Amino acid sequence: MGDYSDFCEMYGGSPNDPDFIDNWIEEYANKRDPIDQYISAAEQKRLKQEFCNSEVEWSQVKEYVRIYIENNCTEHYQVNEIISRSERWHEFTEIRTLNLHGNGYTVEGISKKHFRLVCEILHIAGGQGSPLVKDDRY
Repeated sequence: MGDYSDFCEMYGGSPNDPDFIDNWIEEYANKRDPIDQYISAAEQKRLKQEFCNSEVEWSQVKEYVRIYIENNCTEHYQVNEIISRSERWHEFTEIRTLNLHGNGYTVEGISKKHFRLVCEILHIAGGQGSPLVKDDRY
């Protein structure tokens, strides 16, 4: 019973509360991350190890993917526009870059490495946009 008591305490509950586990399931277990519908936990672990140097970086990639999914985006630039319009680039410090494209435009976006990672997670191709010439982290 010690493990269950520790579990309850960890989530602010009591092992004597008959509703605790039902409440916990409702609050925590039913909240699936949108990324889960695209890749398995094992694949997430592999990609995280391959592409990300920190938990913060991985969390930012997952948030970028969540924005893509929840807004029914079909192109990366749409996510970048959403983040720009809502002035949220400060939340993506580990993956954001200023991207110079072949057409001469510089736009806020994500690094080439993270672009590849997002494409791999979502099982999508890079798109038909102007090719990336340079990405500068800021």
